[in-house]
Amino acid sequence: MASVTKVLSSPHKILAAIRIGKSDREESETGQFGKWSNKDLDPSPPEQRTWTSWSFFAFQFSIAFSPTTYNVGASLFAIGLNWWTILIASIVVSFMVAVLLQLNSRGAAWYHVGYPTFIRASSGIYGSLVFVFIRGVVAILYMAIQTLYASRFVAVMLRCVFGHRWTDIPNHLPAGAAITSPDLFAFGILWLLEFPFAFVHPSKMDMVFRVKSVLAPIGLFATMIWALVSSHGANFSGLSTGEAATGSALGWSFMKAINTIVSNMIPPLVNIPDLARYARKPLDTMPMSVGLMLSKPVVVTLGMVITAAGYKQFGEAYWNLWDFYSSILDNYWSPGTRTLVFLAAGIQAFATFVTNLTSNSIPVGCDLAGLFPRYFTIVRGQVVCFLLAWVCVPWKLTYSATSFITFLGSYLCFICPIVAIMVVDYLLIRKGNLHVPSLYAPKPGTPYYYTHGFNIRAFVSWAAAIALVIPGVSGALNPGSIGTAAVRIYDLGFLLSTSMAALLYYIACRIWPIQIYPFEYEDADKGWEVMRFTEGFFGDEDVVPGYLGETTFLEERIVEAAKA
Repeated sequence: MASVTKVLSSPHKILAAIRIGKSDREESETGQFGKWSNKDLDPSPPEQRTWTSWSFFAFQFSIAFSPTTYNVGASLFAIGLNWWTILIASIVVSFMVAVLLQLNSRGAAWYHVGYPTFIRASSGIYGSLVFVFIRGVVAILYMAIQTLYASRFVAVMLRCVFGHRWTDIPNHLPAGAAITSPDLFAFGILWLLEFPFAFVHPSKMDMVFRVKSVLAPIGLFATMIWALVSSHGANFSGLSTGEAATGSALGWSFMKAINTIVSNMIPPLVNIPDLARYARKPLDTMPMSVGLMLSKPVVVTLGMVITAAGYKQFGEAYWNLWDFYSSILDNYWSPGTRTLVFLAAGIQAFATFVTNLTSNSIPVGCDLAGLFPRYFTIVRGQVVCFLLAWVCVPWKLTYSATSFITFLGSYLCFICPIVAIMVVDYLLIRKGNLHVPSLYAPKPGTPYYYTHGFNIRAFVSWAAAIALVIPGVSGALNPGSIGTAAVRIYDLGFLLSTSMAALLYYIACRIWPIQIYPFEYEDADKGWEVMRFTEGFFGDEDVVPGYLGETTFLEERIVEAAKA
């Protein structure tokens, strides 16, 4: 006890105690490229490249099965769109995001580095910390909110098991707490079920998505079939809260629908390098675009159909699936109903927290490793992310801070330009060539040091793209506070911010060319992805990983590269 007190008596001693490499077991996690490196920031070795084409399909197909996708139609019906217009918008968005998703995964799949390392190429060694921090903060907030959503299904499950003994539990929390005692208990149960996954490395997580990709569709389709049969159809007209949009109003509403649907597709778009790095070969990432284009429109449609059928039967539109299940229990209380609802709610709880892993806890783990490589591995970061879910008190965020949730929905204005810059930098400017050792070298003369560690081109392009649409965020928070033109620009936020950042960055790099390789290799071949054959290393470097020295492995990589 005295030794623990002594360690905690000084912040420096605390940092020394948690520093990676304090034990023999952790020595292998310190990385091979200096202080900007650790095992999880370095290129993934062959033994970690376990994700197959089926893994990526299952991941992207299953991620759409979440509450945020299910109830996206609610806000779109409110602006005068009908069900088929919303469906068309979801198909268009799915295609556009699928293209960006594929482009943003390619570099990580070839060089096997995650987002915190990969983004150093386009933003600079020190500049990357800004973009890593932005993603990490928002992911922590979403982690807390998604955990709360999943706990709503747990509450339904507990009601199925205990009936009135659950619903009659007295609330001992004040009204200002924004949550009841039973709901807080359900949140705690869900969190405890999630928490063990914090200790699983992402390279070993693919089986979870495979299971979800089977169970989640079964649960939702079964729910839809029951809803349609028991309601004898669906009443879509009752879902609209205003007059149907026509003419130019319909066009602008459609553009707003695109922006709305994109907003809940941003996490996998920016996070994909964190998982693509574990691909056995780059071609294995191709099926994930198919999974996205199949699942997103389907889930949006299922949400509308189930809600419309529930409205016809119960007289109320339940856009949250847990409310719909609760209504079923209210009207069809029986042992059989309780069993089926228990299973359906359990599937949705599982589906929601699995989405939480890929969209939030894994990215936060990667980001903390990128921000503090001497103290955090991905697993350590995931553990911290789960703990912070309590600190964020998500029930208060969703109960009394509608404007804050709206702001989080505007996340695309900040993230899409980053994705655009990453894609343009890798594909058009560098032609797919990365020098991996330089990604860990914050010193002049290296290609990713730029201007004192910051790529000014990237930050100017990013800031300009945000400035174009940011006034609209104010209008979203306070309707009527800005002019119509600013609102229209915001409704085009995804298209404008993405294309503007891409165009500005490309022009800036043409006017002010960037360095591709270190000066000592400046005459090396800069053809299309020539560095992929050696995964970003020059053969005469001292830091070439041991597995690249194996002749058979190099031959396999060259054959795979030729096929791709």
